[in-house]
Amino acid sequence: MKKILVLLLLAFVFFINVNHEVEASEIVGADVIHKQANQILTITDIKAMYNSELGEVVVENDNYTGFGNVPGIKTVDMVVQSLDLNVYRKTVSIYVIEQLGNVKAVTDYKDLHLRTDQVLTPTQIVYVLENTGYVEITATTQMSILNDTYTENAEVPGTYVFEFQLINSAGLDEVYSSKIYVGDGSSLFVPDVVFEAPITSADKIIEIIKDIFYFAIFLLICYVVIKFVPKIRKKGFKRWKR
Repeated sequence: MKKILVLLLLAFVFFINVNHEVEASEIVGADVIHKQANQILTITDIKAMYNSELGEVVVENDNYTGFGNVPGIKTVDMVVQSLDLNVYRKTVSIYVIEQLGNVKAVTDYKDLHLRTDQVLTPTQIVYVLENTGYVEITATTQMSILNDTYTENAEVPGTYVFEFQLINSAGLDEVYSSKIYVGDGSSLFVPDVVFEAPITSADKIIEIIKDIFYFAIFLLICYVVIKFVPKIRKKGFKRWKR
């Protein structure tokens, strides 16, 4: 009997511990991030999107930094360590694409992250979501806005909801919902110097071609002036003399 009670007690303790670890070990945050190739999104920005009840989430493996402007899928491994020294990981896929929109990032295909100086119209929001593949827009698509707490507060930091319905001639009738996170800008990097891209050989060749073209136009104008203006003046003088 005592053995049965001990076994039941151990099983109960194990059950409690397992449940605690499952709930607390999660690193909260998106599995997928979309980012435009020419927009700035640092690894610090990405790290700030994740948290855990166990403690500080840190970056373990970073395959994004240095390639954030190159289209493709990059991965970042997040890790957090519990007090009992257990380690929990989360792999994040970052989709770098050529065209996303005037946003800092989009998480899980549908949730927009903006700065206060990035203000979007409802149409622009939907086009961003089309670029992530969350919605599809056709020539016959029509939209009805069901809930929009963002538009009137676009420049105010906070979390907002944008819910809308799309229909089209193909029979689509779907309701979509996105969260829009507007940052307070307190951590916004304000540069003292913005460096221009160095001039490449191709740029130099293009500039030389432009110079040659403009010089050729100048010579053509000079030729026309020298060739035809005296004749026009001479004819005008004869007419005046008559």
